[in-house]
Amino acid sequence: MPLTAAMARFVDVADLIRSRAEADEVLRDLCEDYRLARELLTRIKKEKPRPSKRIAEASVMVTDLEEEIMAYLLNPDQHSNKR
Repeated sequence: MPLTAAMARFVDVADLIRSRAEADEVLRDLCEDYRLARELLTRIKKEKPRPSKRIAEASVMVTDLEEEIMAYLLNPDQHSNKR
């Protein structure tokens, strides 16, 4: 389920994510992108030798998506469609 990673990360607003995502394709897409970014980061961290540059890049991607999800939850009407 694409929402699971975002709901686990944002426990305090997990119910809001679940209810809003039912009718909000943008939020569902953000949550799916977040899940994929977390999976990528996890895979990269397991590589030997550890590719620190790729880990840093994936970490930034995860953080950016977390910020984008929170901003979207706070004000979906002002979400800039950068996608």
